Amino acid sequence: MDFEKFRRTGELSDITVIVDKTEFKLHKFPLFTKSNYFKKAIASASTPYIIRLDNNFPGGAEVFNQLADYFYSIPISIDRKNLIPLRSAAYFIECDTLSTLLDKRFDEIILDARTKYDLTIPLLLLEQCTGEYQSWAKQTHMVDKCLECIIELLNFDVGVQMNKSDREIIVRLPLEWIIELIKLCPTESKRSILPIVKHYVTIHVLEQNQSEQITNLSSKKTDEEHHSAFTPVTKKEDIPVTTADEKRTIIDEIVRTLGNTLKQFPLVWLNSVYEKALELTCESEPTLSSYITEAIIDSTDLDDGMENIPDDVMARLLERVSKHKEDNIKDSHLLAKLSTLIDSYVERLRQRGTLTSEQFVKLASCIPKEQRNSYDSLLLALDDLLKNEKSTQLSNEEREELLSQVDFSRVNEETITACKSNKLIPQQLITDAALALCIKLRKQLEQTRNRLHLVESELSKSRLTYSSSSKFRSRNSDSSFRLPSRSRATYTNTYDLPDSNLTYSYSKYNHEGDFDYILPSRYLSSSSSSRYGSYYTYRY
Repeated sequence: MDFEKFRRTGELSDITVIVDKTEFKLHKFPLFTKSNYFKKAIASASTPYIIRLDNNFPGGAEVFNQLADYFYSIPISIDRKNLIPLRSAAYFIECDTLSTLLDKRFDEIILDARTKYDLTIPLLLLEQCTGEYQSWAKQTHMVDKCLECIIELLNFDVGVQMNKSDREIIVRLPLEWIIELIKLCPTESKRSILPIVKHYVTIHVLEQNQSEQITNLSSKKTDEEHHSAFTPVTKKEDIPVTTADEKRTIIDEIVRTLGNTLKQFPLVWLNSVYEKALELTCESEPTLSSYITEAIIDSTDLDDGMENIPDDVMARLLERVSKHKEDNIKDSHLLAKLSTLIDSYVERLRQRGTLTSEQFVKLASCIPKEQRNSYDSLLLALDDLLKNEKSTQLSNEEREELLSQVDFSRVNEETITACKSNKLIPQQLITDAALALCIKLRKQLEQTRNRLHLVESELSKSRLTYSSSSKFRSRNSDSSFRLPSRSRATYTNTYDLPDSNLTYSYSKYNHEGDFDYILPSRYLSSSSSSRYGSYYTYRY
């Protein structure tokens, strides 16, 4: 029997379902067999059966109209545009058969995204889970599946990139899902989530004209439209407007969740977030300051990222490091690293000719004098400052303040030579620097001499020990030792006994024996031959 006719005409209808003031004339049997929700509702009601679905029903009358067709076995279209609403509604009315069908289709779409390395697909599905479908999508695990797919794609080493549409969707996602993305990302792969977090914070917290920016993004030509039938149109009323309290929450939650990974953000951007946190009196402000300090210290030199930091931002960063160094930097080794970094920055400003006396004082005073590695870079920078034409406008107090930043006793010969002709540097300071260098070199020379004497002494002891050991072995050789017999031969060796300065010659002829038996050949000094045989001469 064709039930579609009864569905369309409402003939023989015995139940009325009201959704958003829209009445659906239906029949109990198909609803009863396919929906546990209606089964319980019919069992607890009486004729005439009138069931009102509350305002929380996901999708309203339009979605319920599709569900009603499914109850009557009328084919319905399932695509990416209506998948989330249908799945939420099926969960609401407890229709298990439809839920299973929709879950299977959802998993196929997610698998397709993984196969194609397409980040846009899960992002678009995730955006559909917002708003009225948010709680239902969460309960049906669709949100979790989308988030897991996004993390998996971001962790692939295939260069997954966000296009314009992706960035627009990210801005519209709830903060709690951004936090979940961060938590889902493995610790060793946290860097992959940073572009999403950076964009989200930039738009919601740092940008002043959010609406204008997102509207401009929407009006520009799309890079490449992914699934145009499913791509949402950005409406003016959809543009997020972030209040001060929301900005404060975003900063605090993201800083708390990311932890040490924050140090991997660009330093300029991180500093902008810090300044906004300072303005909003965020709880995370001290934590951000600490991470910025550590990020600066971890940069042992001015790498490419540091080169792009504007001078005013760099100066504020270093001032902040100076302000917080007692709390955040207690290791002298770290302070020494920071000293190297500041010296490199001062040198960069000096070479560009943009270093001012105010900057010099601020930068030089960031590190306690006893923790600074050297003062060569500072003295060379000071030399250039004082040679500048504007230096003549400095008062005596200002010049003294500049000079007081340098410890002249801790500079090398080249620096002294480079600065000795500067008349604005008191010659007494140059003399003190030269004398301090002489004392240091003399001390180094004395230390080197002492080390050489120590080495020579050790070598002498080693020679004596070796010589005594050799003589002891010679005198105590085993008397039973026998060398193999051999034909008579000529041996020439010398053996000087230390007991006497006199040397005696002794000749012995042994026609039958082997002289090696009498005395080893290494002790024989000379030999001579005659018709009687060989004569061996050895000295005592």
